[in-house]
Amino acid sequence: MPPLNLHHLRLFSAVAEDGTLTGAARRLNLSASALSAQVKALEGALGHDLFERRGRGLVLTEAGRIALDHAQAIFRTAEDLSATLKGG
Repeated sequence: MPPLNLHHLRLFSAVAEDGTLTGAARRLNLSASALSAQVKALEGALGHDLFERRGRGLVLTEAGRIALDHAQAIFRTAEDLSATLKGG
């Protein structure tokens, strides 16, 4: 299994928050196709689909909900590490 990529987790989190590739891509200043490729790379690394299509939007699968919970914990840990080492 390839190593997890923090950047992919951040992009995945943005899509989960927005609910659409187009809206998240616009906010991240990326093309929707580039963002889709990054999410697919994360799905490949995890071995699970993280979203299912519902109309024009995307909804987290069970694996996606689990991944988002872990991603948010990872982001908090990274922020804590940064604050600790900066003395804040």
